[in-house]
Amino acid sequence: MIFYGGVLAALVLLMFVARREVGLTEGLEELCVGLLLIGAVATIAWTAWRLWGRPETPKAQELARRFEDVRSMGGTQFEVFMADLFRAMGHQVSMSGGVGDQGVDLIVNPRGERIAVQCKNHTKPVGNKPVQEVYAGARHHRCVDAWVVAPAGYTRGAIDLAESTHVSLHDADSVHEWIRKVDALEKERASRTQSGVRDTSLSTHPRAKRS
Repeated sequence: MIFYGGVLAALVLLMFVARREVGLTEGLEELCVGLLLIGAVATIAWTAWRLWGRPETPKAQELARRFEDVRSMGGTQFEVFMADLFRAMGHQVSMSGGVGDQGVDLIVNPRGERIAVQCKNHTKPVGNKPVQEVYAGARHHRCVDAWVVAPAGYTRGAIDLAESTHVSLHDADSVHEWIRKVDALEKERASRTQSGVRDTSLSTHPRAKRS
């Protein structure tokens, strides 16, 4: 979003300079200054966005650090990472990847509903095949829903097929959102624990009666 905003601002600046009746040298100077300002604003916005999205709890920080190295993960490593992430979100997870998995790497069980998940850690957007496989595999494993998780994103064909088969597609943004959810859950658990400790402390140290 920040990138597209910067591109739009650069185009507006270019149109503004082009419409002004100034010499070539002066126009180029104005354009360069404007682009530098846009770059500075975009950098500040990107930094603020990164700081805002940075997790604060140990579990979420660990998951975020692991995901930063996603490009160096093998297929099985990425499946283990996703299983750990879903468990940190409070879901039951079983790993079914391997021979005879029928295109399903994980079966996630949130709220008693089985979801078939195929994990694809490719360097380029994935195509139709994972969508086809997890769609069929979900029915084989008696799941109510089918997901593909691919940090690199999806081709147009994969997106179209997923829409017609009702397969949910998740990319790197989804993973970051799930890590933020883990962060929020961990903060909530810590808050409940601290509240319980305070309640226990008050109950074991009753106030003295007034005479």
